[in-house]
Amino acid sequence: MPFCTQCGTRVEDTAAYCAQCGKAQPRAKAPTSAVPTPASHDFLDSISERNASILCYIPVFGIIPSIIFLASQKFRHNQRVRFDGFQSVYLFVAYLIVSSAGPFHRALGSVFETLISICWIFLLVKAAHNEQVHLPILGDLAARSASEQL
Repeated sequence: MPFCTQCGTRVEDTAAYCAQCGKAQPRAKAPTSAVPTPASHDFLDSISERNASILCYIPVFGIIPSIIFLASQKFRHNQRVRFDGFQSVYLFVAYLIVSSAGPFHRALGSVFETLISICWIFLLVKAAHNEQVHLPILGDLAARSASEQL
């Protein structure tokens, strides 16, 4: 039997208010079930291979789902998603290198930033059509990284 949060008088478990002072009492928590419900499943269970590949290639922000998919148990042995995740990470690193170019190289850097953005969009569209594209250097690194991690 709990006590009132205001005056300390004993109150019933189901009481909404204290009989002594009238203070509203916090509701008792409902017992939790040990059986998992469908809503409590891992959110990655509902993501298909195709959607995971698409999420990896969202320009700039695709790094977040890429890292999540590379670290997840569900896609640990999925060669396609792992390749797309690694290729997206390497493309993001290239973007960071190009975007951090000094003021002297700013004009050339903006051209490369535009090319990398176009590349991200191209890869996103290809992933949406269930096609996998290997970029010349980054794709080779991604394929090697994906096969080493299995």
